[in-house]
Amino acid sequence: MQNTSSGLTANNNIKLLFDGDSALTAIKEALNSAKHSINIEYFLFSDDKTGTGIKDILTERARNGVKVRVLLDAVGSWRLGRKFMNSLRDSGVDVRKFFGTGITHRDHRKIITVDGRTGLLGGFNIGDTYLQQWRDTHIVIAGEAVNVLEGMFAEMWQKSGGGVCIPESSEDGDTHIKSAGVMDGIFSEMRQALYIPENPKDDCGGNIPVKIIASGTGKDFRAVADEYIRVISCAKCRVWITTPYLVPDKKFLDTLYDASRRGVDVRIIIPLNSNHIFASWASQYYVDGMLEHGVRIFTYSDKFIHAKTLIADSNIASVGTANLDALSFETNYEVQAFMYSEKIAGELEQVFMRDIQQCTEENIQDRKHRPFTRKLQERAGRLLSRFL
Repeated sequence: MQNTSSGLTANNNIKLLFDGDSALTAIKEALNSAKHSINIEYFLFSDDKTGTGIKDILTERARNGVKVRVLLDAVGSWRLGRKFMNSLRDSGVDVRKFFGTGITHRDHRKIITVDGRTGLLGGFNIGDTYLQQWRDTHIVIAGEAVNVLEGMFAEMWQKSGGGVCIPESSEDGDTHIKSAGVMDGIFSEMRQALYIPENPKDDCGGNIPVKIIASGTGKDFRAVADEYIRVISCAKCRVWITTPYLVPDKKFLDTLYDASRRGVDVRIIIPLNSNHIFASWASQYYVDGMLEHGVRIFTYSDKFIHAKTLIADSNIASVGTANLDALSFETNYEVQAFMYSEKIAGELEQVFMRDIQQCTEENIQDRKHRPFTRKLQERAGRLLSRFL
């Protein structure tokens, strides 16, 4: 079963990753296993030990005949120098940057697909800081949902001048995606841009329904936000959210408040210290109102928590790239996986409760005594929240 309009697939296996070591190991294992194609779409890729290690795998696979494509956001990965980029190109890696429109409309996704059979997505960027010092969540997918990720990559590849991807059968019975040039419509050097198996579910070993939701410009610009709202609106028992930036719009706030009034256990984990000071101020601005409406807020102090997860009623779990802010909900290109599985939701619940042990629960009475300067900072962050 696959609904291409909603990204809903039925036959998938999921592995959750909660720390940088396991995420980096999974990424390297997937890349090293590639026989046909590697497609990477990433917001932030660093020129450091971690980034160089991934680059070395990509160049080795490309030299051994694997078609490797790397699409990086021009703002998120602006620190990557010409030497790093040229070393990829010299080995046969097709690397491009997505420029978007100014500082907004960024490609904030973190997607890897390998041979059309394995996909990875989540919050981890590629770099020492992100994989070694931050608490984040990522997933490995095997099965039909990988095809949806491939399609999303193909769309963004085209937006970046990489050509239009067109399905075509191959001699081995699988489906390859070939590419027509954007300007003249003829097949370009991208003739086998993506490698998509005809039946990816056959060897995935799982039957977990997964809905992949992508947002960006156009009619689907609020797709991730709308799916969050739909899931929360249907929740009966609990909604547990982890987010690095808590700058929601009125529609999202009203949905949370409605859930709390229905008796749903609504909890949100946010970081005590953010990597963006104004985002931290803005997040704190919303805490008082949430507490007054029965939403429980926990500040995580162990390290910067960058995970973007949701658990609803112990049978729906979501992991992806979208923050609870205006950029993710309305302007950036994001991707979020919604998994309908008690097992996966249960694993996320266990980690959520483990994270709470590293948190302090916010209290409305204690917050009344915070300094006036702190309140001014929070209001300033609120004014800038549209750009955070």
